[in-house]
Amino acid sequence: MDRTRVYKILKNQNSLAFSIRSIESNQNGVSLEEGKQASSSLLRDTGQSPKPNRSKEGNGGGGGSSKSCVLLTTFVIFLFVTLVFAIATFLYYRTLPCTTEDCVMTASRLLKRVDSSVEPCDNFYQFACGGWINQSVNLKYDSWNTLYETQRTSHDQIVQAMHKINDGSYPLPTNAGERAAAKMYEQCMDTDTLEQTGLHLWERFVDELGGWMPELKNGMLEQEESFEIELDEDEKKRRRFEIEDIILSAFNYSVFPLFWAGVEVNYLDSKEHLITIYEQLPILLAPEKYHYDKELTPEMIYGKMEGPPVTRALQQVGEELAAVLGFDSSDEKVRMMIANMIYLEYQITIAGSTFYKEKKERYTVVTLRELQEIAPAINWHYFLSRLVGENLSHSEPIALKTGTQWIPILSAIVEKLKQTRSGVAVLKNYVKWKTIMFHLAYASPKCRDGLLWMAVSLYSGAASQRKEFCVLRLSGIFPLSLPSILRKIDGIDHTEKNVKAVQDVADRIQEKYEEMVKSSNLFSDSETRQNVVDKVNNMTKFIGFPDAMRSDFEMEKEAIRLHDSLFWSMVLGSSSVYKERLQRLRLPVNPRDWVDTRPAISVPAHNYERNLIQIPFDSLRLPYADEHQLDFANYAGIGTIIGHEFTHAFDGQGKLHGPTGNLGSWWSQESSRRFKAREQCFIKQYAGLMDSHDMNAAKEGLYENIADHVGLKVAYEAWKANGNQNSARMPGLEKYSQDQLFFLAYTQGWCALRSKSYKLQPHMEERIRMLGSLQNSPEFASAWNCPTDSFMNPPDKCTIW
Repeated sequence: MDRTRVYKILKNQNSLAFSIRSIESNQNGVSLEEGKQASSSLLRDTGQSPKPNRSKEGNGGGGGSSKSCVLLTTFVIFLFVTLVFAIATFLYYRTLPCTTEDCVMTASRLLKRVDSSVEPCDNFYQFACGGWINQSVNLKYDSWNTLYETQRTSHDQIVQAMHKINDGSYPLPTNAGERAAAKMYEQCMDTDTLEQTGLHLWERFVDELGGWMPELKNGMLEQEESFEIELDEDEKKRRRFEIEDIILSAFNYSVFPLFWAGVEVNYLDSKEHLITIYEQLPILLAPEKYHYDKELTPEMIYGKMEGPPVTRALQQVGEELAAVLGFDSSDEKVRMMIANMIYLEYQITIAGSTFYKEKKERYTVVTLRELQEIAPAINWHYFLSRLVGENLSHSEPIALKTGTQWIPILSAIVEKLKQTRSGVAVLKNYVKWKTIMFHLAYASPKCRDGLLWMAVSLYSGAASQRKEFCVLRLSGIFPLSLPSILRKIDGIDHTEKNVKAVQDVADRIQEKYEEMVKSSNLFSDSETRQNVVDKVNNMTKFIGFPDAMRSDFEMEKEAIRLHDSLFWSMVLGSSSVYKERLQRLRLPVNPRDWVDTRPAISVPAHNYERNLIQIPFDSLRLPYADEHQLDFANYAGIGTIIGHEFTHAFDGQGKLHGPTGNLGSWWSQESSRRFKAREQCFIKQYAGLMDSHDMNAAKEGLYENIADHVGLKVAYEAWKANGNQNSARMPGLEKYSQDQLFFLAYTQGWCALRSKSYKLQPHMEERIRMLGSLQNSPEFASAWNCPTDSFMNPPDKCTIW
């Protein structure tokens, strides 16, 4: 009803009231006099007497009552018309778009990404993201999406603030930790100074390690191999632990050759820390690349004509590194030493869990005495006691993170090499190679040609990504101080409100997740269901940043990690972080400790052994979350991410961990079988969404895809149950309801550009992930009125819970 019609109704109010009075006074054949008599009778029954009628019956009587009735009727009609007017006004203004700042900004973000030329039910991803894809320019990254864009924007803000801190123009107060982080960033980006320094500091570092392949320079190796040389007692003592000592020197600089060792949460009792050991990463970081169907030998690697491509590339890298350090890279002995080091790495890598045929949890806790029996080539008591700084008991529990299968093989390889001085030289120089190669990332000579520097870029990133390299390295060395700068940029009050708003979303999702699993028909037994419910209820949610980031005192402790050159700032800074984590050995697990070494500048994650999720600070930003953003967008953005991370508690690895994170048997065989059966639907569906119909890719991405599906479902239900669902339409998007906009905001959180060759396992392409999760959502199909059998609303939908 429009305003003109309402005005006419009000204008004709008297005539309308008159007509209704005439009808009422004669309806049902009841006269005013009969009504008066009935009233008198009622009053008598209640002990009251009627007032005398002062009018004469002969004059028609009832004049006063008639006037009262008219007034009453008029009042009723007035109320009726007022109500009609109010309803009409409400309906009129409801059609107007919301014009608050929150509405306008939310609508603007949604609208600029849309490609309205695409029918939503034909390809919702293209409809939602087409505008963003067409407008985005990505020249530096193989993969670029909305989340990366959001995080990089926050990093740019930190960078701008650090420039101001360094030149003294920053208007806000800073602590020593924040100033040290800003100064180290300046060191990292000062390429002129780095080029002038060249390799000088790095070469000194190599010398401190005893040089690389010194045996080939001083001829001692040949002498010892050719003649029996009698050793004095000091030399015998030095050689007793020479392998352990060279490994310790690498660990001292936070490089981990042959194996990794540190202090981590006990998977079997998540309240305590244990010394933990697991496999190393190879020099070129990708163990799966070492697969080779034939037997490999050092001679094949030396020739660079046979073997997996990674070993041929590594031989070239080693020869170029030797040339940098003054060797003749064409010398046969140099090349053969390098080939033997690569063969050592190849043997260790193919013995590791990457190549296990049966994928299962193998976490095992043994005593130090048992470890020595399993892997006798290394003196573990000597090594681990010096690593943690105390004389360990032989009954000290040691966790082997990927089980006991790989470490006896490693021990056998090391033991064989220890039998000869040339074998010992291979071991020691391989340890040094990993150490000097990793820290070569902090040197920037003018000439960076060749395969060597391409390999170094695996650690340092491409030259075009220098800023990101510096920010990410600093975020590990200054895990509190660096993101604290961003907190001040955003405004501490606004930041705290944002964290509180996202915490509230997380709480609502946790409640809805519990309801979902309680009502699920998946479980075959009540015990499994209760274990799952308990795990959901016991999930810890870390949002934004650690509590310590609110303390200047804690941040100022990080200031000592700054040194007078970038090289030593990076080397000793990362070493300091590693050594601090070793000190947790005798301490109980602090339930408020974040698990990531870069907690506030990282990626959302689920941690199995402590049953928690982390949502880092640089993800708590528009378009994912903001206290001023409308609820539907917050639930669709950060809410679906929270739901996604919750769901990893029940993926292939997660199901092995219970409500407190402890390893155990938490699912019955039948409930596990039912879960597995439902997984098959997702594998088939996502393979079908790919042009290649790649079943292997669908299997690798299975648990990410399931997490997307459940995250969307639980976030939508939590929003519908708890969110503020403003009925006003968005400006520019007036034809869409907020239910429709929820799914639009969700999809736009994963708009992406990828090179065709890029693969980020286990994640499938964002387009596939979004299409799959939306196809499985009946709520999406209903909101967007997609016909059954349309591309976005297939009749067969996959589900888990």
